[in-house]
Amino acid sequence: MAASCAVYAMSGAGSGVVVTVVLLVAGALVQVFGEMLHGAGGWELSFALAPEGRHGQYQGFYGMAPQCARMAGPLVLTTLLLGWGGPGWLLLGAAFLTAGAAMGPVTRYAERAHAAPRVAVRTGTCG
Repeated sequence: MAASCAVYAMSGAGSGVVVTVVLLVAGALVQVFGEMLHGAGGWELSFALAPEGRHGQYQGFYGMAPQCARMAGPLVLTTLLLGWGGPGWLLLGAAFLTAGAAMGPVTRYAERAHAAPRVAVRTGTCG
């Protein structure tokens, strides 16, 4: 996704119509590939990290992310892409790159927490 943002940023450099169209098509192809990887990875994580017996609750919470993106996305993207142009594309790409780089450590942490033995807490009266 970061690479597609960089290609989109280059498309506005005023290199002529043919070069611009080629860059836009290349950016779209890279974006589609990135979205496919994102979709596959997201689904894998949403199922693999769900606690046993709470898959529905976990999937419901996971499903809230697209709604949040639909709410904030237009404001953020309009400001970045239309207001800032090429630098906005690069900033968006940096955000994708940062989020992607964080996924490995965050996933490993979640896997360790998911695999950690649970301590049973006993409630009741002592007697």
